[in-house]
Amino acid sequence: MRNKILLPLFVVFCLLLSSCKGSTPSMDFDIRVRRGPVEVKEGTEITSTFVRGKGPLSTDLVLLRAVSGSADFTYPIRNLTDDSFSFVIGADFVSGTYDFCIKRGGETKLIDQVQYTMLKDDGVTPSSGSNIYGQVRCGDKGIEGVAVSDGYVVTLTDKNGVYQIKSEKKNPYVFISVPSGYEVSSSGILPLFYEIVSTDVTKVDRRDFELYEAGDQTNHTMLFFGDIHLAGEKQNDRNQFATFTKEINDYLAENSGDKIYAMTLGDMTWDLYWYSKKYCFDQYLSDANVIKGLQIFHTIGNHDHDMNSVGDWDSALRYKEELCPNYYSFNIGKIHYVVLDNIECTNAVASQTDGSHRTYNQTVVSDDLKWLKLDLANVSKSTPVVVTFHAPAFSESGLDAMKNTSELVNCFAGFSDVTFVSGHTHKLYSVLDSKKKIKEYNNGAVCAAWWWTGYYTPGLNMAQDGAPAGYRIMDVKGTECTSYFKAIGKDHSYQFRSYDRNSIEMTAENFLTNQAKADEFLQDVKAAGGYDTQDKSNKVLINVWDYNANWKVEVFENGNPLSVTKLSAYDPLYLIAYNAKRYNAGSSGFSFKGSVSKHIFQVTAKEASSTLEIKVTDDEGRVYIENMKRPKAFTIDVYANE
Repeated sequence: MRNKILLPLFVVFCLLLSSCKGSTPSMDFDIRVRRGPVEVKEGTEITSTFVRGKGPLSTDLVLLRAVSGSADFTYPIRNLTDDSFSFVIGADFVSGTYDFCIKRGGETKLIDQVQYTMLKDDGVTPSSGSNIYGQVRCGDKGIEGVAVSDGYVVTLTDKNGVYQIKSEKKNPYVFISVPSGYEVSSSGILPLFYEIVSTDVTKVDRRDFELYEAGDQTNHTMLFFGDIHLAGEKQNDRNQFATFTKEINDYLAENSGDKIYAMTLGDMTWDLYWYSKKYCFDQYLSDANVIKGLQIFHTIGNHDHDMNSVGDWDSALRYKEELCPNYYSFNIGKIHYVVLDNIECTNAVASQTDGSHRTYNQTVVSDDLKWLKLDLANVSKSTPVVVTFHAPAFSESGLDAMKNTSELVNCFAGFSDVTFVSGHTHKLYSVLDSKKKIKEYNNGAVCAAWWWTGYYTPGLNMAQDGAPAGYRIMDVKGTECTSYFKAIGKDHSYQFRSYDRNSIEMTAENFLTNQAKADEFLQDVKAAGGYDTQDKSNKVLINVWDYNANWKVEVFENGNPLSVTKLSAYDPLYLIAYNAKRYNAGSSGFSFKGSVSKHIFQVTAKEASSTLEIKVTDDEGRVYIENMKRPKAFTIDVYANE
């Protein structure tokens, strides 16, 4: 009888035990750690971040599992908040490479691999009132005169490389303006010029920065990548992006030994698809990290703001947590580079995944401008300055395109050489302001028209103004900067495209397979300037996408110069590469139907079948020539194979 009673109780006990085990919270979190090398000493508090709501438990442990060290080390979690936690290095810790893990009971989750270097006591201590301090050094030597900032205060390191900041800790980081002649380590493509700090103003944080000698950077190359707009398997974007990354890797291999760096111009991602497609910064970095040996300094765009948050500050937090600060500076050779955030989110209501309430101003907010003035105070006015931000400061007509363009420009008063590089419009144009000694390149887009034309017509990815998908290559020799726009998949000499107007008859019969969309297509074509009918007057159109006022466009027929007229017009190829293809797919009411280009030129030949010599000379004296054989057919195949 006793055994009959105990058996059911034992079964119930086992079920309860099983239930308790099953209720153990899942180790489902996304922690970000600094890969290093990370320098530590006894008592160093190391902070790691995670996507809010996706962190460890206060009862979990940090396990540093030796890869090349002498032992494993386990530390309790401290200061757990909604988006970060920390642990403190013990006295017995030894230098080495470790698997950074979180341990919960008998379960262990690997996060990343980190290299730690244990330092001896160096006598660096916080001064009275400072709550962020540290040392900037190269090897055993402290580096003097390095600008260090929390985004509000800018200070310079002393003769021993030591800095002290009394910070309000509004930002969760401190960063340096990497000095000329040095580099920092990288995590994939990301240069690690910043360190995470606590946001508790009563807590004193020590954060050191290790520099590495970069050699002579007087001559170097900077690549500028405009709007990438990766969304995760949309318009075959990731495969198209892979073509771009392969080209960059090939370029790096061909120029091995040269000093090459890169900057993005914002909109690396597409906030509309962060949640629905689960594609955000981590996924972008995974795709971009196939680029090897290139540090890419990032700029925030409007689509890199989390519109599921409210207002400008909160919408930028995820970017700052997962990529880098939203404004900062660095130096390479004799050039001072500045990255700014000129997207001010004004959404008073949190968006949902449908993208509602996505409102913003194109402006550099006052905090950024205050920091910029402090940053520039440490830069000689004879130093060339290159500034990136997402939305352009000037329109194609040279008018102010931001709410406070003039205020931004005034920050550079007295500087003799200032270049702005921007994105956002997916167009390609340049503005030269000789009076204020500022020029701006609005730099097109890597994705062109959001990858659409490349999706429909591989090899012919182009934006609404007819410019190809591409990026800018800036070559720097001392203080002289020269640049050109490089179309992806094309030789660098591919700088314009010509059309024989006699051959253009953009009817539904010629370009649509879906005749049900004929009326809509015809309406687009007529709105674009009458490309629906042939013009037999021997006109030729030339789209010179990187044109500015210092370029020259010449056309010769049988050795005789023709009169060249600059137009504001639609690029005809875009209408059949994008509009027609989308109508053929059954779409209606779609965006990006084309825009007026101000870099199209027209000549009228005397004959319909003569060969024209088109000679384009850019503002740096490079000459590009096409011997245009006419009649030139107007088909996708002709232009995709140029």
